[in-house]
Amino acid sequence: MLDTVIVGAGFAGLSAARTLITKGREGFVILEARDRVGGRTKPGVIGNLDIDLGGMWMAPGQARLKRLAAHYRVRPYPTYLDGNAVFRISKRERQGPREDLSRLFGIGGGLAYLHARWKLERLMAPLDTERPWAHPEAERLDAMTVETWIARNVLHPLPRVAFRTVCATILCAEPSQVSLLFFLHYLKSGGGLEVLISSDTGGAQNLLFHGGVHQISRFMADEIGERLRLEAAVSAIEWNDDAVTVHSERGRFTARKAIIAVPPTLLRRIRFTPELPQPKTAIHDRLSMGSSIKFWVLYRTPFWRKRGLNGTILRDDVPTTPIMDVSPTGQDRGLLVGFFDGNHAIRHADLTTEDRRIVVLEMLAEHFGPEALRPLDYIDHDWTDEEWSGGCYGAYAPPGVFARYGEHLRIPIGPLHWAGTETASEWTGYIEGAIQSGERAAGEIMRAMPVQNDGSA
Repeated sequence: MLDTVIVGAGFAGLSAARTLITKGREGFVILEARDRVGGRTKPGVIGNLDIDLGGMWMAPGQARLKRLAAHYRVRPYPTYLDGNAVFRISKRERQGPREDLSRLFGIGGGLAYLHARWKLERLMAPLDTERPWAHPEAERLDAMTVETWIARNVLHPLPRVAFRTVCATILCAEPSQVSLLFFLHYLKSGGGLEVLISSDTGGAQNLLFHGGVHQISRFMADEIGERLRLEAAVSAIEWNDDAVTVHSERGRFTARKAIIAVPPTLLRRIRFTPELPQPKTAIHDRLSMGSSIKFWVLYRTPFWRKRGLNGTILRDDVPTTPIMDVSPTGQDRGLLVGFFDGNHAIRHADLTTEDRRIVVLEMLAEHFGPEALRPLDYIDHDWTDEEWSGGCYGAYAPPGVFARYGEHLRIPIGPLHWAGTETASEWTGYIEGAIQSGERAAGEIMRAMPVQNDGSA
C-alpha cells in the first residue's frame, strides 16, 4: 500500500510531492488528467520565443516561487514600464509615467479613489486570511457584491469605473458576481489592492521568467520521475478512516492518504464513496471559475517605446484590457500580452482566433499607430475551453457562500486532504498560493503519519 496518492500535477500537487520527497516520504504516486504538468500554467511558443499561455508573473514578495526559480536556475526579468502608460476610463484618456493613474482621475477623482481604498483597507484590517469567514462582519460582507459596495462607497464616476475594471481584471469576473468578503480575502492574501494591480517593483505583475514559469513545473516533474502518471484522469475515490482507493485511467491505487489538488469547480467529476459531507459539496458546487482568454502579439521591435509609451494600456471601453509590454530582455523583438476577461471572454470565446486578432490589433493601432496592424505573429488561448481547468485564473465565491462554507475548502475529511490555490491563505489565486497549499497539505499528511523508529510511516 502507498502512503499517499496525489490527484493533480499543477503547482499545488507538484509542491506537495516535492515536499514529501525532501522529507524522505517517497511512497506516493501523483495522477494527472492532462498530458502535461503545470495545471493553469501552460507552455506556448510565439516566433521562436517560449511563452506562458497561463500563469506567468511573480511578485518579488512571493518567496516560495522565488526559491523554486532560483533552485532550477530560471531567470526572472521585469515587465517593461519605462515611459507612459495609456489609460481610458469613461471616455477620458490620459497618459501617466510608468503606471501612474493620478492624471486620469484629477484632484476630485484622486481623493475619491484614496477614500474608497481607505474604506477597503479598514474592512480588511480584522480579516484573518487563514479564517476569513471569522471576520466580525462576515455574514454582512458576504451578502454584498463588490458592485454593491462600489456603488455605495466610490462617489466619483472615474474611480468607480476603475474599481469595476480592477475587479474584472484580477478575478476574471464581474463585480456584480463576486462576494465582497471573498474579494477582501483575495486582496489581503496578496498584500492589498495596490500590490495586486501593480507591475512596478513589489507588484504582482512585476517579474516574468526567461523561458516561462511553466518550465519550473517540468523540472519538478523530472524530480518526481516514474511516480508521476500523466493522462490518468481520476473518476472515483473510495475512502474510509484507514485507507483510500483512487480509480484512474492508469489503474487503481490504494494508499493511506490522498491529496486532492484539482480546481475546486471540477470536484463533482470525481465520484466519492461514501459521499463527501454536504458542506464540502456545497462550497464546491457554488464556486464559479473566472473566464479569461490570454493573447500574445509579437513585433519586430517594441516600436511603441519610440513614442514614449511603455506598452501598458488600461481601458474600460474595449474587451482587450489590460495590455503590457513583456518583451524579454536580451533580444530585439517587441512582445505584448493582454486579456479578454470576465464577460468579454465569454462573449468572444465563440469567435475565431483570426476574429479576435482583428479586435486586438485595431485597438493597438489606436494608440501605437498603423505599425501595430503588422505583427510577426498573434496567438491566444481560451481558458474557458480547457477541459481540466474550466476557466482561469481561479475560482471565486458569489454572495452567500464564503462565510457559510468557506472553511470546508481545506478541512481534511478522513484520509482526504485538499490543496489548490483557492485553498491558500497567502496569494490565493496565484502560483505562490498553489505552492503554499501543496506544502500545507503535505505537512498535514506527515503529521498524520509520523515516521516510526524503523523508518516506516
